[in-house]
Order: sequence, then C-alpha cells, then structure tokens
Amino acid sequence: MGNIITTWMGSHVIGSGGSKRKVEEVQNDDGETMDLESLLHTRKKRKLNSTSKYIYKTLFEEGRASDVSVVAMGNEWHLHKVYLCQSPYFRSMFSGNWTETNQSQITIEILDDNINISALHLALGQFYKDDIEMEAAQVIPLLATALLLQMDPLIDQCTCIMLETINLHTVLQYHEASRRYGVVEVDKACKQWLLHNLLTQVTEHPSTLRHIPADLLYELLSSPHLYVMQTEFSVYVMLKAWVFLRLHPTWDGSHEAAFLEAHKYFRNRTQTGWFLEEEEGREYSLVFSALRLIYLIYHHLDVEMLYSDRILPPSWLTPASMHQWYNMLRIDQSKDRGPAEISDGEFDKSCTRCGRVLSHSGQHIWRWTGYNFGLDLVMTHDGASLRLKRNHRSENIASIAQPATRNIMYRITVASLDDKQRQIVYTKTTGLQSASLAKNEEIRVMLLDPEVKYPLLLSANFLITTNHKLVVPAEATSAPTPPSPAGIQSHAGRE
Repeated sequence: MGNIITTWMGSHVIGSGGSKRKVEEVQNDDGETMDLESLLHTRKKRKLNSTSKYIYKTLFEEGRASDVSVVAMGNEWHLHKVYLCQSPYFRSMFSGNWTETNQSQITIEILDDNINISALHLALGQFYKDDIEMEAAQVIPLLATALLLQMDPLIDQCTCIMLETINLHTVLQYHEASRRYGVVEVDKACKQWLLHNLLTQVTEHPSTLRHIPADLLYELLSSPHLYVMQTEFSVYVMLKAWVFLRLHPTWDGSHEAAFLEAHKYFRNRTQTGWFLEEEEGREYSLVFSALRLIYLIYHHLDVEMLYSDRILPPSWLTPASMHQWYNMLRIDQSKDRGPAEISDGEFDKSCTRCGRVLSHSGQHIWRWTGYNFGLDLVMTHDGASLRLKRNHRSENIASIAQPATRNIMYRITVASLDDKQRQIVYTKTTGLQSASLAKNEEIRVMLLDPEVKYPLLLSANFLITTNHKLVVPAEATSAPTPPSPAGIQSHAGRE
C-alpha cells in the first residue's frame, strides 16, 4: 500500500500505489505560488527551544557540574567558568595572574545601591540563554549590574528597553541613571521627551515637576527647542510653581492648586526684598537666569505680576525693559525693519518661543497676544498646511511706525506624540527661515504630511527685531545676573 502525504497548506493529496495525479499548486510562506513537489524539497527553519531551556535549568538553576561559585549580597550561585568568560570581567579574572584565577569561589563586593539580588540573578542567568524578559521597573538595577559585570549585550538590551519606555513615570529616573552610568542615548532621549512634554504633561503632575533637578531644568529652559505652550510668560509661571513645590516638599494637590498656592505664597511673603537676592532664593538664581526676560514684559498685567511676586530683582528686569524700549524707538523711527540674516546660534539665543496644541485637523486661526512692536502675526492651520500672515491693523498706526515691509525670522516645528507614553511618532520643522512681509501678506510656512495624527503640538520661534545690545552701567547688573540681551552699542538719535 502506497504512502499518503497530506500538506498543512490544504487538503490536496498525492495518491497511492504509484499512480500519478495532477500536482496541486500551493503558496509558500512568502505568498508565492509553487507546486507541491517543490514544496516538499523546500527547507524549513524552526527554532528548537529545548536545548537552551535544558542548559538554563540544569546548569544555571540547578548548578550541575559547577566549577566555580559566585557569592554576592549574601547569595551564592553555582556556575561555570566557560559560560562566565563571555564577560571581560570574568574572562580577565580567570585568565590572568589574579587571586581568583584558580579559586573555586569568588566574592563580588557590591558598592552600587542600584544593584539588588534580583538583578544579579537575572544578569548571571543571561550567560546561559539568549533571550530576556523583564519589567521596566527592573531595568535600572539590571543596567547597573550589566555595567559592573561588563556584559555589553545586556547593556544594549537595557538601553533599548529604556528608550522604549520613557514616559512621565520613568523619565527622571532614567535621566538620572543615564548620567550616572554614561548612557548617552538615554540621556538625550529623556531630554527630548521633556522638551516636548514639560509645559504640557509634566506641569499637570506636581509630584514629577517637584523632582526635576535644578541643573536639568536650567538646561531645558535654556533650549530654543523647548515646546513653550502659549508664550514665554508661561515658563515663568511654571518655574514659580516649581520653586514653591521644592520649598514645600510635603505639599500635595492638583496642578491647578499648585499654581494658585505658588501665586499666593510669593504674594504674601513677609520679606520685603527680592526672593532671588535672599538666602532662601539664591540657590534658584541659575534656573531663573534661563528665562528670556525681554519676552516677559509684553503685557501690562504680566509686568504687574513680575513686580508683585518680588522674585526677579529690578537689576534683572530694568535692563530688559530698557532693551525693549530701545527696540521700540528704533522701529518707530524706521531704523529697524527686522532681522534679515542671522546665524542659527544667534537666533537660538535671541528668539521668542511660543506654541499651542492643535486638537484636531480642522481650521485653527490664532495670534499670540502681547506687545509685538506693531507686527500682528496671525497663523492659520487648515489641516493641510500652516500659513503666516502679517495682519495690518489700523489701530497700531498711532503707536508705532508701519513700514511697507517688515523682516522676520522664524522656525516652526510640529510633533505628534503617542497617547500612552507621549513619545514622538511624527515631527517636522521648517528649519530657520527669513521672510519679508508686506502689509496683509500671507505665506505658507509648512505643508503637513497627510498621515499626521492629532493632537499636534506646535512650537514657533520668532525674531522680529534686529539683534541689539544696549550698554548699561555695571552697577545695574550686580550678581547674580541673567545673560544680557544680545545687541549693539547705544547711540541715542543716531544709526
């Protein structure tokens, strides 16, 4: 009786007794059509897990045929030198003129407080298998252990897991670990996440905002790529809440309550001086110096708040006010029609940052309010593009000159973030651009990709006045002093 062979691709059968029937056609794994005879002689590759599981269970978990034991943190593992030598840490120990070379027991002293027994067990087990399963909560102890034992493949796996799981709950832990252990990729990714989420996600969670280190916050606030929601003044308000939370480590409440309590705290301080000049506030001076002061005084209510809070000393605010007054005089006297060319570095230091969230793909039309030297810039989003218009408003003519054309420089960046971890799934930027706008002229600044997902974060950097430096007396800029506005020498009444 002949053999009967049935394929798993269908119910076609080659008959018995040596008779030949028509060979049916089937599809291979790649979807290509092939006859059954060819399929029978096509090699199939399947991974067998039994060997690796056996090695892990009998050699690592049961310690059979062990030739060395490793002792650490009160635990002992019965292991095998041939497996441990995958790591340079153990390879050099067993092959050199070290005390441990011929010993059957090795004691490892653990000085890193991030390393625990669970991480040690998981790391040592990796010498006996080629896959790993762990929770994100284990990744920092495992990274520390992998670095101690010089297990490069495990370090790479930890790095990948950290990059994939950066979110509100892990970002500060990962950032601290990345700096401690020199994992540059994770450090960069954490900062990138914070630049996008600081003024949207983090500010809504006081417990996270409170724990941002001062040096990290300074770096974020100094970045031209910070996604500022609304205007620069929102950065000041957020920073005020951060100081309040640091000064009151046990305070607990919603983010709305945190901002309100911060406002009350500084308004009701009994000290008559300026917070940053007092002993309690000096440690925060560096962080506040990251504020772009000339853009905090664009609205009279903002100016009133700055002085009533008594945080920033007059020696910081007065030069910024003089700088903006000087810019206004130059524009009003037709001495400044705006910047036409500037390096990326100078633009980054001098531009104002503003932004908003576009919640859906429909039409959005808006302007960022405040005093903008008579230049009313209106942005429009229509779902397919972003457009910028110089809106000529007749009410501005009485207050400042309106030249036929005004020069501006800008950079518009948009980003979509995933819903769960707020990581970037799409981003696009115009790069640094310049434009000369006539009255009521509109230009398209960005064409959005059709697949862009909403909500969309929009970050806009603008420079609308030529870079100037107003020289002020040295005594007006006593330490601590924020970086002074860029600019020119003062020549009253002359170009």
